[in-house]
Amino acid sequence: MAGFVREVTPRLEAVEIVSQRLSFPWKTGERSVSLEDAAGLRLASPLYAEMPYPPYTRSLRDGFAVQSRDVIAATPGTPTFLRKTGEVAMGEISSLSVRMGEAVAIPTGAALPLGADAVVMLEDTESSGDWIEVRRGVQSGDNIVSQGEEIAAGKKLLDRGDLVDFRTIGLLSTLGVTSVNAIDLKINILSTGDEIASVETRELPPGKIRDVNGWTTRALLARYGFPAEYRGVVSDDASFFEKRVSDELAACDVLVLSGGSSVGVRDNSAKFLASLPEPGLLVRGINIVPGKPTLVGGCSEEKKMIVSLPGHPLSCLTVSFVFLLPLLLRLAGAQKQEYGQKIYLPLAKDLTARTGPEEFIPCRLHQGQVHPMPAKSGYISALEEADGLIRIPEDMETIRAGETAEVWTW
Repeated sequence: MAGFVREVTPRLEAVEIVSQRLSFPWKTGERSVSLEDAAGLRLASPLYAEMPYPPYTRSLRDGFAVQSRDVIAATPGTPTFLRKTGEVAMGEISSLSVRMGEAVAIPTGAALPLGADAVVMLEDTESSGDWIEVRRGVQSGDNIVSQGEEIAAGKKLLDRGDLVDFRTIGLLSTLGVTSVNAIDLKINILSTGDEIASVETRELPPGKIRDVNGWTTRALLARYGFPAEYRGVVSDDASFFEKRVSDELAACDVLVLSGGSSVGVRDNSAKFLASLPEPGLLVRGINIVPGKPTLVGGCSEEKKMIVSLPGHPLSCLTVSFVFLLPLLLRLAGAQKQEYGQKIYLPLAKDLTARTGPEEFIPCRLHQGQVHPMPAKSGYISALEEADGLIRIPEDMETIRAGETAEVWTW
């Protein structure tokens, strides 16, 4: 049983053990994806700017393009007068040029004409025929953005593993990127347990519940750039379980199980993971609450990983958020390991914990405070209003009202 861990392992230590024994990062597959379909995926390679942005020096204000030396001393009491010689049109490079003593009208976003090095805002001027009265001085560079000032040609825009989302896709579109190479990591999700019924089940037989974990885990992974395929439910029957899980693992890079890690005579996940080639079962339990009965194993040569999550919904989602996502980021070789957001806010009321495990408790943020939402690990509705999880370190017992709490927001 290579790599077997007999005691529960601290969460971060478990991430390191799995990463090292399975030789992360892996050289994953990649596929070319159009910009239209790229949102929600992670890049397989760095992306560099092929052109500068902005592509030309442009105005940031409605006003007049000027030579700053003409107006640097202008004030309401001692204005400067310039001759208006024309107007820049949007969407084209003007043939006009600005000489000493001249001004050219320009709208926001238009290309700065030759000779100008600043823009006087419209509200700081008064027009009279062909003359412009400037009542406030500007210096060189005021109210303009220079060609390539924001992004130089050749600059790295995004790194391997970066997520294409609403924050980054505009960057790609403005630079004319029409397709990207995305990480092609095959992740399958399989729920386990004779008590689990498919979501399509209309009349639940006695003792059955509809699958929750498969769908919540899939949605969580997709949100953070790891699309997965939900593969349904597998029975606890040992022989059937082993064959189905073997078939699923052969068809993917990462297999996520839920429900098969609770202690009991029908726990097939640990047995299956222990039977895998080197390194086999790596982690049998992590030192967190909820989520202690989590299993991880894999095959380093074939580059396969299995993560078996707890069956209780809150435990399953907690482990997925604080443990599975970091593993996937390591596997994919993402240069940025951050996801969600960690913030520190005062606690609204006392929160009691126990020394030993690292605890994660659902919470709601309201009026600058953190409101704990303690819930049993089997609860589902606790997450509906939760903004994230309060993290309580292993060596802390209680956080008093008003003290600072560490919060991991979704």
